[in-house]
Amino acid sequence: MTEHTIVERKLKTDIHYKNAVRRDLVDSVRQLHDWQEKLNQLHNIRKEKKLKKTVERYRGFIEDMKTFLSPLLDELEEGIKEEMSFSEDEIKEFKQEVKEETILASEARIAFEKARDAADNAKDSKLEPDELVALKEAYSKAWRAFRLEKHRLTEASEELKSEQTDRDIFKMELKRIHVERHFIKEV
Repeated sequence: MTEHTIVERKLKTDIHYKNAVRRDLVDSVRQLHDWQEKLNQLHNIRKEKKLKKTVERYRGFIEDMKTFLSPLLDELEEGIKEEMSFSEDEIKEFKQEVKEETILASEARIAFEKARDAADNAKDSKLEPDELVALKEAYSKAWRAFRLEKHRLTEASEELKSEQTDRDIFKMELKRIHVERHFIKEV
């Protein structure tokens, strides 16, 4: 079904972590902006002096967050690019598997229909018990093969959808990384 590789899970965890750090950075910048606005409105020298020290410390904290986030973005972008190139190959492989399994499923369905028709014809005609047993076994084998191939085809189709979804998520994340880099430079 929708199984993810270890690399995909790690990338998604890293994306989640990066988004949490980015949210903290955005909240910190917003808080710094609010303090700077308050600093412009203060007329008390002691409070102004205290708030200036706090603002300077907070600016240092924001700079530390920016220097921490920048390599994190680089590492995440590199990991996503590696996974996307792997995913494209994997998607092609899955498409090929789906084609092959579709062919196998149709062959199994045809064999099942032939066995069913033969069994129906055997009831009408007078066959010996050994021939009838062999025919019923062929019928049940064809039915199992058909169900198995149908199940495999369903699993492969679901995995293909999952891979496409992951690829779309990683594409959007690459775009977001470029926007975040611009944001870091502007702050």
